[in-house]
Amino acid sequence: MSLDEVAGATYGPYPLRISPEKVAEYVAATGDEPDRWIDHAPPSYAGALLFVAAPHFLEDPRVRPYTGILVHVDQSFTWHAPLSIGAEIGVTGRVDQVRERSGRFFVSFSATVDTTGDERLLDAAATFLMGEGGASDAVAGDSEPTVWRRELNEVPSPQPWPGVNPLPGLTKSASRLDLVKYAAASGDYNPIHFDHDSARAAGLPGTVVHGLLMAAWAMQAAGAVSGRPDPLAHAKLRFRNPLRPSVQAVVSGMVGDIAPDSADAQVKLKVSSPEHDLVTGTCVVRLSG
Repeated sequence: MSLDEVAGATYGPYPLRISPEKVAEYVAATGDEPDRWIDHAPPSYAGALLFVAAPHFLEDPRVRPYTGILVHVDQSFTWHAPLSIGAEIGVTGRVDQVRERSGRFFVSFSATVDTTGDERLLDAAATFLMGEGGASDAVAGDSEPTVWRRELNEVPSPQPWPGVNPLPGLTKSASRLDLVKYAAASGDYNPIHFDHDSARAAGLPGTVVHGLLMAAWAMQAAGAVSGRPDPLAHAKLRFRNPLRPSVQAVVSGMVGDIAPDSADAQVKLKVSSPEHDLVTGTCVVRLSG
């Protein structure tokens, strides 16, 4: 059997209500601004909606043997409308492509989110690096920090445009406990984020922060430029290096040139630690309208 067999497979649609309780849990887990997200979910909640469908793919008996290594490589989102709290939606996942390289698989997985009235809210596309894993993939491990240890985790503040450029830095960190809370809020239970042995078997020195949590930090900085309930139109992010829990990261951004007749701005984003660029990408921000 090969992972190629699942190319074209679909999962769902899975019905869901965007509830205020789950949105509040997600906002707290990502360190977002709680007073802003009362009537709508933040754009980064798209990551939690992706993981309504993704676990069904990962738990597919044809796929399960290839989750010994599971790394999120890149992610894009396109928002078509605000994610209104109380909305009844359906989430559908699809395996678009499977590519093998030296015994590892790059899987293109997409998800769509539609209301019960067939209004498209969100398109998401992810690339996962997958493989059988095992002891031969293990690397020398670091010790894990204490479960609650983290550095500064700033809540974003509004930076309405026109404003300061580059954007003020946003300082973020996550403890091991924060990673468990994020997993519960987002549905992303990849064991490399909470189990030391699984992380080492995947070729990591220890547990690491979720890529989509770092992406949420980046999208918070971009969304602060706009006061709209749907501040982002599109985001494309690449996960370049892992971040260990308790290590400080900084989100930085630069607003590009804006045409006089345009209501959108492109923001270049970067999440970095003292040693590495962790996440890079761009967001299209809706400034008005």
